[in-house]
Amino acid sequence: MMLNKRLAAGRFVADKLFAAERSVDITYRDLAELNAAIPTARLDANLSAMIGQDVFESSAEAMMLAARMRRLVVEAHARLKAASNEIGLREVSWGDEYKQPPLSAEADQPKRLDGPPPLRRAA
Repeated sequence: MMLNKRLAAGRFVADKLFAAERSVDITYRDLAELNAAIPTARLDANLSAMIGQDVFESSAEAMMLAARMRRLVVEAHARLKAASNEIGLREVSWGDEYKQPPLSAEADQPKRLDGPPPLRRAA
């Protein structure tokens, strides 16, 4: 009986988590499209580069905040997984096809295979 309650609670939280992850990805995608549309519109309208600089900066900052939000939701996912293990709920599935990667201290650090370092906010 107690296991059924834990399973039901786990499913309830998992459904909310997956909805939040999807929502964050949709937000990130939409901001990326906005960031692409702004310079395109400026070029199409043949406007000076001096027009709307604050818009470029605000939109780019929103994108950086969305990336941070996504990282925090992914971190919450990993912590929920650890909590589910603590209460005896084993992994049922992860995504559509893949096993969840192991949780480690290194997992908190973004991994870059190549390319420049991530952008940082200028003072």
